[in-house]
Amino acid sequence: MKKLIVSALSLMLIGAAIAPSAVAAKKPVKTVLYMHGVNPTGEQDGVDWLANATPPMSMDTTEPAAGNPKTMSYSWPVFNSQCSGLPLAFPTWVGTVNGTIVGDATLKVNFASAPGTVTARIWADTAVFSCNEAYVEPAQEIEVTVPAGANEVEAVFKGLKLKAGMSIMVEILTNGVVPGRVLYDSADYPTSLTFKCIPESGNKCA
Repeated sequence: MKKLIVSALSLMLIGAAIAPSAVAAKKPVKTVLYMHGVNPTGEQDGVDWLANATPPMSMDTTEPAAGNPKTMSYSWPVFNSQCSGLPLAFPTWVGTVNGTIVGDATLKVNFASAPGTVTARIWADTAVFSCNEAYVEPAQEIEVTVPAGANEVEAVFKGLKLKAGMSIMVEILTNGVVPGRVLYDSADYPTSLTFKCIPESGNKCA
């Protein structure tokens, strides 16, 4: 009987020792994804995506290096805005995320623009270029006020509870009335998305 009691107590102590680690792994962790491109302009990356089925522009946890920024226009009135990501026309980045984004997610975007308003969208686990009848509504869409000139602008997706099993996607666009470009993938122009995320497993989401 004593042996059974000792064994039970031992299992309880082991469980207590393991439990804090399991709980800690489920706490939200701060994650910063930086926007990257392959070519100097996102337009060229978009052409490559369309012609050669290359992946869209990416975002990951790697901070951009020094050098000239890459750029892309977000103002193409002839293209369809009812698409879940359209790399040919609008800045669209896809990053690997496995976890649940909770709370606010802050988008820091470097613009060279005339004054006006642009739209930012975020999705999870959504196929790029789902258009018209296949259009997937974003998890959240926000309007961003952009001042004239070269500026870093913060925009916030508020109160998210966004589960991503594979990826998240961010798109920036306007109806073509406001001419301007997004600058990214440079230490001086580190366009990024910052959020807290509960990992599906391990201690990080990306």
